[in-house]
Amino acid sequence: MRFLLNISTHANDVELAGPGWEHAAALLRETGFEGFELYPVGGYEFSRIPASLVGGVHLRFFVMLRQIWQNDYQGLLRLFDTDENIRMYYGGSTREAVISCYRDQLELARSFGVPYVVFHPVHYELEYVFNWQPPWTWQETVDLSAEVISEALRESDYEGWVLFENLWWPGNFRLDSTREIDRLLERVNYERCGIVLDTAHVFNKNQDIRTEEEAVSFLLEEVDALGEYRKLIRAVHLCKSLSGEHVRAGMRAPDPFRGAETFWDRFSIALDHVRNIDTHDAFDHGAIAGLFDRISPEHVVFEFSFRSMEEWRSKIDRQVRALGDVFRQGGERNS
Repeated sequence: MRFLLNISTHANDVELAGPGWEHAAALLRETGFEGFELYPVGGYEFSRIPASLVGGVHLRFFVMLRQIWQNDYQGLLRLFDTDENIRMYYGGSTREAVISCYRDQLELARSFGVPYVVFHPVHYELEYVFNWQPPWTWQETVDLSAEVISEALRESDYEGWVLFENLWWPGNFRLDSTREIDRLLERVNYERCGIVLDTAHVFNKNQDIRTEEEAVSFLLEEVDALGEYRKLIRAVHLCKSLSGEHVRAGMRAPDPFRGAETFWDRFSIALDHVRNIDTHDAFDHGAIAGLFDRISPEHVVFEFSFRSMEEWRSKIDRQVRALGDVFRQGGERNS
């Protein structure tokens, strides 16, 4: 197993990485990790990143895909209020903006020589972020997502693995059933496909979880239910989130958007809510090591949120200690 950390080209992460990514390289050396899973944000000069530091690429998470993919301009206006907002969010107002973005990022992944990219099979809208009652099915989302990624790959020279990540919202790819995997892989026109298991996203499905021990128990049950499909899990986003009460409070809120009138105000409120659901914290309990008795991923990403190098190092240290021999033996196999 290759152990990676997550990083983006958002301003805060870039500042921590250093002008020539020397601080990022030092962090890898000091902690025993092999590289970063990179979330590339547009407008950054990616040539500044040493290719040796990049172990995977997380493709853009657009979240709202149906209307733009169907070139439904009136539907986009209902979501975004104005043409300017549409173009600011997607970089255009037609599906070509989405295709162009993903093809550029696949080319970036190819140029870095990474073995995998991550893609979210998703469609969600702000209106349902709090109540979790979308009027569409997971089948519709899977079919839509398969079309999007297949089109992006159609004229791409990228030849690595495309790994599909689970989410927690109903009507999306949640790994509730192997039928989701079958339907997705049948429709994606690309041979090298697999799964990236996000552990916190599994927890986020269950608002009854109270403790880390309960969370790990639920995770192992969900993974066991996949049976032989566990072999498709080629990467893990390893982090925890215990946010059931926050989710329930959002569902009970009579006016969760607090009267916000503009798209960006509503988007900001929804984003804060999502960040409080998906907290990207570290595991502390050694029970999480049992996950790797069930699966043998090639890549394990410590996917954390952090605002300082001190916070980042603390989370890394906590999770390394929780994994114990799993982390040490993984490093020994790769040395």
